[in-house]
Amino acid sequence: MPKIRQPALLGTLSLRAVAAWLCSLAKEYMPVIAQISKVNVQEAANILKDKMVQLHDLFEYNVPFCLYDKLADEMFVAVPQLIEKIKKRQELHSSMGKFLSEVNVAVSLVEVLLSSNLRTLHFDCIPKMMRHIFYVKLDRLHGLTSLDLGSLSGGWKTQDMEPTVLNGIVNMRNLQSICINYDATDNIITSLGECCPNLIAIDFSSSKCITNASVELLMALKNLKRVILYRTSVTMEGYIKLLLNLNKIEDLGRYDDLGRCLSYIDTYYPEQEDLQLTKFISHYATTEHLQILGKLCPRLHTVSLFHNILLVDLMALIAIDNLRDLKLLSADFFADQIRHVLEVKGCNLTHLHLEHVDEIDMNALIYISQFCPDLKSFVIYNCELVDSTSLCMRRFPIPPFMNLERLTIAATCRFWHLDFLLATAFKIRYIY
Repeated sequence: MPKIRQPALLGTLSLRAVAAWLCSLAKEYMPVIAQISKVNVQEAANILKDKMVQLHDLFEYNVPFCLYDKLADEMFVAVPQLIEKIKKRQELHSSMGKFLSEVNVAVSLVEVLLSSNLRTLHFDCIPKMMRHIFYVKLDRLHGLTSLDLGSLSGGWKTQDMEPTVLNGIVNMRNLQSICINYDATDNIITSLGECCPNLIAIDFSSSKCITNASVELLMALKNLKRVILYRTSVTMEGYIKLLLNLNKIEDLGRYDDLGRCLSYIDTYYPEQEDLQLTKFISHYATTEHLQILGKLCPRLHTVSLFHNILLVDLMALIAIDNLRDLKLLSADFFADQIRHVLEVKGCNLTHLHLEHVDEIDMNALIYISQFCPDLKSFVIYNCELVDSTSLCMRRFPIPPFMNLERLTIAATCRFWHLDFLLATAFKIRYIY
C-alpha cells in the first residue's frame, strides 16, 4: 500500500511560502490603495501597476524557470483564499468601494506569472476572476508550450475573441499544444501554421467555424500528432484528407464515422502505407472496421467502442496486436464474448473500462483477474454486478489483480464483489 501523509518537498514548501509572502504583501498594499482610490482612482491604478511590475521583475529574475508552473499552481490556491478572507471581513454597512479595491489588489497578484518562463497555461485550472488578466495579456506569454483556452465565449462571440487570441499566439514560437473549444477559426489555424512550427496537438472541439476548408489549412502543420475536431463541421471528406496527408497523426479523438473513413481508404487507396493511429474512439463500428483497424493501424493500442450486436462481433478485436487500453459500452460479458476476447488479448491489457456491461458476476471478475495480470486501471461504470450460482475456480494460478493501481466502481454490487477486488489488489493507490 502507498505511504500516507508524506511531507511535502522542500521546493513545494518554498513556493507555498512565496505565495503566502505575496498575499501578506497584498494586505499591506490594500489600505494604501483603498485610501488613494477615494481621491484619485487613476492614480491608485498607476501605483498598483508599478508595484506589480516591480514584483514581476523580482520573480522573473529570481524564480527558476522550471518552477514557474508549480508557482502558478500555488498562486491559484493562495489568491482565492485571500479573496475569501476579504469577503468574510465584509459587514452589512461596509464600503463597497473599499471591498472592490482590496479584491482588485488580490487579483492583480497573478500578474507576476505573466512571464516567458511560464510553460503551461490551462484556463480551466485558473479561478474565473483571474482569467481575464491572462486572456488580455496572452502576448506576454511567448514561452508557452501548452495552452488550453477552454470554451472562451462558448461560440457566442467568436469574432470578438479572435483578435486577442491571434495577438497572443503570433509570438508563441515554442507552442506544442493548443485547445480552443467553440471559438476556433480559420484565421487562428492560419496563424498557427505560420508562427508555431513545433505544434503537435490541437483540440478545436465544438467549433462550428471549422469546416472541410479548414482542413486544407491544417495541412501546413506537418508535425501534428493529435487532432481533435469533435462536433465541428468537418465531414468524412475532411477526415480522410487528414489521414492521407498528415502522416504523423496518432489520435483523432472521438469520431463516429472513423471506421467508415478507414474503410474508404482501404478500398480506394490500396497502396496506402500503414497509418500511425494509436487510438480508435467511435460509437459506430462494424466487424469489418475492426478488421481494417488491425490491418491499417499496426500501432493501435487504445479502442473505445459502443457495441451493437447487429453490427459488430467483438472477437474481431483479436486482430489488434498491441491492444492495451479497452473501453466497451453496452454489451454482455458472456453473451457477447468479452470473456473470450480477454482470454486472448488480456495479457497485454493495462486499462479496462466496462460501461453498461451486463452479466458481470463473481466468475466474470475472476476471469478478468486471471486473463489480465498486468491490469493497472479497472473501471466498472453503470453496471449491475449479479450473484453467481457457482464459482469457476477457487484456486488461482495467478494472484488476482496483482498490479491493479486504480479502481473505479460506480455500480450496484454486493459485499463479496468488493471484498474480492479490494482484498487482492495489494498495489491499489486510487479508489473512486
